[in-house]
Amino acid sequence: MPLFILDNLRSAFNVGSVFRTVEAVLPASVFLTGICCRPGNRKLSHSSRGTHAVVPWRYFSEAVEAAIWAKNSGRMLVAVENSDDAIPIWEARFELSSAFILGNEADGLNPEIAKMADISIYFPQSGTRKCINVSSTAAIIASEIQRRKCL
Repeated sequence: MPLFILDNLRSAFNVGSVFRTVEAVLPASVFLTGICCRPGNRKLSHSSRGTHAVVPWRYFSEAVEAAIWAKNSGRMLVAVENSDDAIPIWEARFELSSAFILGNEADGLNPEIAKMADISIYFPQSGTRKCINVSSTAAIIASEIQRRKCL
């Protein structure tokens, strides 16, 4: 079961959108960390369209705690970021039960978590800004997970 760890996402709408995306590849779950809003938030509820009620989730005050939990559960930690050592998502070798860590919209991924990751992946972009929305990135990951499930 894939796990999506949201590292201090500021936007309730992005968090809700991730819940909608994760529901599309059930079974899967979401870990919310730090400043992420939690179910019960009006904006999250609106953007999740009720999926927050069916997707298993858990809150951690620190993203590092969530990453340690995931690692201790035997999951591969996959940092999702545009780093120099990142591999394009379709070339990356990751397990379907991996923990995919998505960073804050403004600050990116916590550097401490990036160091803990087993692998870093990214979605190659041909635009000049290289700043795809975090919930869109989650959808790309979910799409690749679903593609691999169906192979």
